[in-house]
Amino acid sequence: MKVLILVFLILLAAPLIVAVVHSKTQKRNILTIRQSYTKDPRYFGRSFSKMMEAAIPQMKDGVIHLSRDEAVWDADAHPAFPDSPINAVVIARAHDFCPAEAGLNFKKEIYCEENARFTAENTHLRAVYSKKRVLLGNGCRVLRWVDAEGAVAVFDHCDLGQSLSSGEQLVVGYDNTFCRLYAPVVRLGQRPDEPDLFAQKRDTRLFRLPVSGENMRNVRYIGDDMTSGDGTVPYSILTTHDLKLSDGLILRGDIHSDGAVRIMEKAVVLGNIFAERDILLERDSTVLGNVFTQGDIFFEKGACVGQPNRISSVIARGTIRFSGGNNVYGYIVAGDGGYILKEEPGQQDETGDNPLPDYRFPDAIRYPDTVRFRNLEAYRNLDKQGFRMDSYILHVQIPDGADRIPGSQFFACRNLKTVVLPQSITAIEDYAFTDCRELTTTPDLKCLPLTFVGTSAFENCETLYFSGLPDTLRAIEGAAFAGCRSLTKLVFSEDAALETIGDHAFRDCCGLTEVYLPDRTARVGVSAFLGCTGLRHLSLPETLKDQPGVKELPVHCPDARVSFRKVRFCTEEVGNEQTV
Repeated sequence: MKVLILVFLILLAAPLIVAVVHSKTQKRNILTIRQSYTKDPRYFGRSFSKMMEAAIPQMKDGVIHLSRDEAVWDADAHPAFPDSPINAVVIARAHDFCPAEAGLNFKKEIYCEENARFTAENTHLRAVYSKKRVLLGNGCRVLRWVDAEGAVAVFDHCDLGQSLSSGEQLVVGYDNTFCRLYAPVVRLGQRPDEPDLFAQKRDTRLFRLPVSGENMRNVRYIGDDMTSGDGTVPYSILTTHDLKLSDGLILRGDIHSDGAVRIMEKAVVLGNIFAERDILLERDSTVLGNVFTQGDIFFEKGACVGQPNRISSVIARGTIRFSGGNNVYGYIVAGDGGYILKEEPGQQDETGDNPLPDYRFPDAIRYPDTVRFRNLEAYRNLDKQGFRMDSYILHVQIPDGADRIPGSQFFACRNLKTVVLPQSITAIEDYAFTDCRELTTTPDLKCLPLTFVGTSAFENCETLYFSGLPDTLRAIEGAAFAGCRSLTKLVFSEDAALETIGDHAFRDCCGLTEVYLPDRTARVGVSAFLGCTGLRHLSLPETLKDQPGVKELPVHCPDARVSFRKVRFCTEEVGNEQTV
């Protein structure tokens, strides 16, 4: 019996032993993962247009070679289509492509360098690409995909195939079905001539509130009793239950639910929603992040996902239903198909029939690019998040009488070009203009009565030019001007007020050539001039010899000549005190 057990154990262990020996004799390499890889939602249009642009110069005798030889229909020379189906690749380069015949069936791809408009009844399309814009009229049927560099307008009763995408915006009407949609702005259950009401219906501070990192677990209902002093719910929610977010509340985090999620009317989620079951977004509710579910997603009237100039995803393993007046900024994928409901009653003519559609393209998207304040009070009452990360702002005018730029007020406004500052400004606080890479100020900073520049206040403001800083300035905090490559000179008078230069304050100011620090300067922080490769001369008071940012100069700025001068202390006695 013991022998049989031993034989059984040997047979059981033999595969494991062989596997271990084989593994040890193999050369094992680390699996390479392309961290930068992303799936292009406009892959079909972009790859097809690239193929066509390469093949068109070699086109000959009505034949073009793509993956194989294909017959070509030149729509510029022959705009009419007497026969259907059309079994040739259609190319329109000189004029808008707008076939007039009803019932056409295009069995091959269509390539347009101008606009493409399909307004005739019962048009069937395989695939369409336009370097400009595309319009799909009522009843169009798409077998595979449609893609355009500009806007795409879709009217009613259309089957949008496998993919509909645009480099600018999609405006999709009613009673349409789809699988995948993508554009920086997707407007669903809307008309091209209707105004985009997304911004008007939402509190602008939503887009600047920070997302909370704190978690709350296993709750079923988020109500007013969970709000903080600012009226928001400062948590992410992790729950195994169905979850409901009450009307009008702002949740500053994510939702992870093993059940269903219901976002009630006008409620807001700043983060993402992940659910195992269905997600319901009630009327005028908002999710600024992504939405993923193993079930279905239902959008009631006016519910929206994402925000301008950021790409979000709405993905459901089941279906996605839109009721109208919805916006999604980015990518929509429905595993079991998606649809936009029929138009609500009351928008029909007196006979009961739908009015004839006004086939037109949507207007170009425009966002306000200039900020002006009604008065000083409006400026002072601005929300603490200010305009952080607003990529549309180009110009700002600060009102007279303002004495400071609050922290993070214009943080990461990457396209901000000009800021007009009043002569009353004395402090620019932490992160006020961080990453405003194209920023210029009026007037020159040297002309302002500044006393304080906070941590990273102008960090990475690469184009910011100023002839110097004012003698009134007392403190320059850490990384305040790091990456300001256009700064060339930092020269103060001997009796200027500057006392402190923080760590990394002028790091990577590669255009800086000359520095003259006043006698009162008592601290130069670590790596204050790290990366200042153009620095040639520094005049410093001898009291700074042992400061970390000075001792390391021979290493960080080997071409710089440092001269130390004696300090002239001006003193006066006040009672039993002495002021230096």
